[in-house]
Amino acid sequence: MTTSPTEGREREVTALVSAARNGDDDAWRRLVQNYSGMLRSRIRHFRLSHDDAQDVIQTTWLLALQNLHRLQQETRLGAWLTTIAVRESMKLLKRSREISTDDLDTIDGPGTDSATASVDRRLTGTWFHLALAEAAAELPASQRELLAALTGRPDLRYVELAKVLGRPIGSIGPSRARTLARLRGLLAARGVTPDLLECLD
Repeated sequence: MTTSPTEGREREVTALVSAARNGDDDAWRRLVQNYSGMLRSRIRHFRLSHDDAQDVIQTTWLLALQNLHRLQQETRLGAWLTTIAVRESMKLLKRSREISTDDLDTIDGPGTDSATASVDRRLTGTWFHLALAEAAAELPASQRELLAALTGRPDLRYVELAKVLGRPIGSIGPSRARTLARLRGLLAARGVTPDLLECLD
């Protein structure tokens, strides 16, 4: 039986993570080489300076090394690393915001809490939309197609969706439920919790 490219990559990642957990320095170096570019691409959304971006990458790898034993599915290494990097980017931006003003009259002044909350929502929103795009990309093709139809035309009724997708009308409801359940699971694996979603309301 022929192994697909995806299966081959997953086996390679699983083997490297397993070896790195057992102290194989070469395996760890290969993981860093393979995923650092991806991490830089992910945190580019936060518009960090070069030095800050490097700090985030280094911190991400340090935390990953310290917590590699907690990774339950080796094939989800990329998503796990992204979650760490995005959280560290958000922490860095929050710290920068807290010390960026030299106008003492503005500290704890009127509107400070609402301004802080607004920035927090934007940062959280950036992370959420990145996580959502990555999670949606992991759905099977049929579920991605349904999700795109549901979000692109939320006004369509099931009978209209069935015609657009070329599926039996009776399959739309169950397929929608399975798709959203799987998407929630993928988001939860990235640290997107119900309380976080409430912050975006």
